[in-house]
Amino acid sequence: MVIAILAIVVVGIVLYEQSQNSIDLFSGMAGKMNASDIATYARQAGFSGNDLATAVAIALAESSGNPTAVGDLNLTPGGSVGLWQINLKAHPDLAGDLTDPQTNANAAYAIYQAAGNSFHPWTTYKTGAYTAYLATAQQVVNA
Repeated sequence: MVIAILAIVVVGIVLYEQSQNSIDLFSGMAGKMNASDIATYARQAGFSGNDLATAVAIALAESSGNPTAVGDLNLTPGGSVGLWQINLKAHPDLAGDLTDPQTNANAAYAIYQAAGNSFHPWTTYKTGAYTAYLATAQQVVNA
């Protein structure tokens, strides 16, 4: 419980600091990244091969490439943060500056590994929504 509260406080501080820098966190348009940029962070986190393309597609489906995206606030305390929409309630151990693309990619890879090298923790994977971005992701990864 204490960890969850700390995670919420940390996210609140990060969001406040970023809002003071005139970044619109909730517009979905602040600092969008392209598939190539996302692939760089995902690769550095440990994703490779076909799973690298899937990871990039999931990030695009989850956040539209916005590293400061915060969603699910009405569903879970602290919401889901960053490119891969890391859910703070489900993963309080990964709380940190999840709006940082590399930190978020590292957290996503840790979740992927904990799930047995599976993307099942992501809703956009389970629903198939990520497939709308898969061709673009594969082109970038194969380039």
